[in-house]
Amino acid sequence: MFGSRCGFLAASLVLSAACTEENEFSPLDVDVQQKRVVEGSPESVGLLDFLNDSETSFERLDHEVGLDRRAAGNLIGHRDGGDNEFGTSDDDLFNSIEEVDSVRWVGPSALHKLADYASLLGFVPTGGDYLGTWDNVAFSVDEAELTVAWINRTEPWILDEALHLDARAVDSILAADWINSIAELSELYYVGESALRTIKEAALSNVSFSDYRE
Repeated sequence: MFGSRCGFLAASLVLSAACTEENEFSPLDVDVQQKRVVEGSPESVGLLDFLNDSETSFERLDHEVGLDRRAAGNLIGHRDGGDNEFGTSDDDLFNSIEEVDSVRWVGPSALHKLADYASLLGFVPTGGDYLGTWDNVAFSVDEAELTVAWINRTEPWILDEALHLDARAVDSILAADWINSIAELSELYYVGESALRTIKEAALSNVSFSDYRE
């Protein structure tokens, strides 16, 4: 009985180790997961630009970034397509952090290594640098950060009574509870170009909304 139990425990440990290796996760990664690379953040934009850069190679990901060799190979293989040549018609450039994260052997640790290295090389935009366009509304890094900070702290009545957003958009924003990026905001139900532009203008203005209520 004791021997069977030991065998079961040993098998469980082996299985646990195998799962940990494939998903590149361990208890040490808890802090990394809590500080995840958020879709639409400057770090995510820089990470994607770095991976899609012509000078980013397997050797660079393996030796300089310090990724697991399997993660490095799979990332380059995904990007370069079936012919294993960059800059050809079958290339599959990365368009989102989700797409990067779906590559086998890539996990939270790899994403942070990539983001840190991209920042070191100057790929991560800052300040007034262009961050991206969502629903036809362009944002610099500063504008995006101000807008996200504003939407997370503004009173619900301002969205409804002062900005006159669609009630369904207001409900969607409130249901989100906390918004991490412009990309996340733009993906909410009923938050389209008009709502996003209105929110941006409100966030970047110094208008007081106190007069909108009696």
